[in-house]
Amino acid sequence: MVRLHDHNINNYLNSKYASDLDFSKDGSRIAFTVAGVYKNFKEEFGSDVAVITVKDGKQKLFSHEKWNNYSPKLNKSGGKLAYLSKKEEEYRLFIYDLEKNSGQEVVVEGAADALHWVDNDSLVLLIKDKDQLKEEKDKGDDGYFFEEDPRFDSLWQYDTASGFRRITEGIQVWEFDVNNGLIGAITSSLPFEWSWYESAVSLIDLRDGRVKKIYSIKDRQVAKPRLSPNNRKLVLLESLWSDRGVNSGDIVEIDLKTLKSKNLTEGEEESYSEMQWINEKEFYVLSNRDGTFSISTFSGNKKRTNWSKYGSVYKPWSPSFSISNDKAALSFESANQPDEVFLIDLSTRKEKVITSINKQLENCKSYDSERITWKSKDGLEISGIYRPAGKNSPLMVIVHGGPTGSSTDSFIGNPTLFISHGYSVFLPNYRGSVGKGRKFAEKNLGDMGGMDLQDILSGIEYLVKNKGVDRKNVFITGGSYGGYISAWAITQTDIFKGSVSLFGISDWISFHGVSNLPKWDSIHYNEDPYKFNRFVKFSPLWYVDKVKTPVLLAHGIEDPYVPVGQYYQFYRALKDKGKEVRLLLYPREGHGFKERKHIEQFYEEIFKWLKERK
Repeated sequence: MVRLHDHNINNYLNSKYASDLDFSKDGSRIAFTVAGVYKNFKEEFGSDVAVITVKDGKQKLFSHEKWNNYSPKLNKSGGKLAYLSKKEEEYRLFIYDLEKNSGQEVVVEGAADALHWVDNDSLVLLIKDKDQLKEEKDKGDDGYFFEEDPRFDSLWQYDTASGFRRITEGIQVWEFDVNNGLIGAITSSLPFEWSWYESAVSLIDLRDGRVKKIYSIKDRQVAKPRLSPNNRKLVLLESLWSDRGVNSGDIVEIDLKTLKSKNLTEGEEESYSEMQWINEKEFYVLSNRDGTFSISTFSGNKKRTNWSKYGSVYKPWSPSFSISNDKAALSFESANQPDEVFLIDLSTRKEKVITSINKQLENCKSYDSERITWKSKDGLEISGIYRPAGKNSPLMVIVHGGPTGSSTDSFIGNPTLFISHGYSVFLPNYRGSVGKGRKFAEKNLGDMGGMDLQDILSGIEYLVKNKGVDRKNVFITGGSYGGYISAWAITQTDIFKGSVSLFGISDWISFHGVSNLPKWDSIHYNEDPYKFNRFVKFSPLWYVDKVKTPVLLAHGIEDPYVPVGQYYQFYRALKDKGKEVRLLLYPREGHGFKERKHIEQFYEEIFKWLKERK
């Protein structure tokens, strides 16, 4: 009998995730990327491309040592694979004939982000324009005017016979779909990160690059345009989102002849994250309802559920799947199942696991997980996940980021590392989270730090009354918006025994001035920041006198989203006021920690710090 053991940092660092799944239209092959959770010092974040033959389950791995391989796409027949590779500032396009076992390597001039097949001999790629002043900058002549030298992500066509041809110029393309000579794209007039919050849906002619803007909506964002087989319709996702690439919301359909649009999922209490057309009248959708993911068929105004399962579909911030006829492929994990690729027959609902990328975790324990619901201060029903570590264990509240995100079930990760160290874990999906529909996801508009914090505090009280949690032994942590809440909460309540706050906001005014996301905060607070109303009202920095909780802060020095100055000033204020605080800084890290030694030190320091206060 195999003895199962608790999770440790090496188990976590050795875990893998499958993403970017692409199912060939003929159903013969599935391509995907396989990536870990860390990178080594002075190396790329490594990932490989894999292709599985559905008939016999054979797998072929495409790997280039110390290169990041990504965005795999199969042509319609499944006979050719294309993918991108990156190493520092070098980019490559690889095209591989799977039948002949021969390949082509193409140098890409510029940062390549994504690709789609046009036909068997050509592709469309999204490539950032070259820096026209690079030669001068290399000589030290590198002064520049802020936001006055835009470099766009442009569309290019690559033909195996004739090479590259530019399609768009002077317009930012964030993401795109290609079908029968037409491109459906998310575009904006400028390429800065904040410009995404003002993006629109556009149609682009593949032949001449003409751009026609067909849809936009004030203070909501759009994503994942999907063209119907005959280019008569386009469906997309729409909602109020906090981060580019974090996309779950409502499905909007546009008639491309009349340009009339309609919300197909208005008022539904589930969040949609992907669509795949079957024919001109039907398409498959992927949705999340309180952590239960479903694949359903949309036909007119009717929806039929084909498959459902409680857990987590990768990528958690924007779950997706790929379809071929009546079969689906997706990357799935749960409390009892490490992440693997699932093949699902949508006509019979039968599923099978077709990979073993996490075989190395087979001796790891699976920890209990329970979905709970409670009433918040104003009576709104909130849900979350409770994962007990045993009787009398301290509670760690883990607040997810976004706020337009969610906590879902997982086999291994940050929560299970806390459980293995003796902490019960509470993951609240406060108002503003996805999984309950767009209306719920937009309920924190103008109130970030208000009722969403009350949702979390009400959840803790529920656990005290119903699960035997000791109110005097509760900690809080989170990153990004979760970092903000874990800093904000200790200025509003003394319930927490300690706060581990990661790369979060301490002052909304200074954040607005130095972040590359200044549109996000003004949209989500629904206010001009220079009124100094909500931007001051909800800033932890303005309430440091009230803090009685010990604080551990951690931040990456190169973070462009929440610049490290947010924690410099919060640390300084707490220190000047005589509060108990430490600040752990990581060079080279951005919004989150990726280097192996940094991750190892981070958890070592966290658990040492917590042990002193347990």
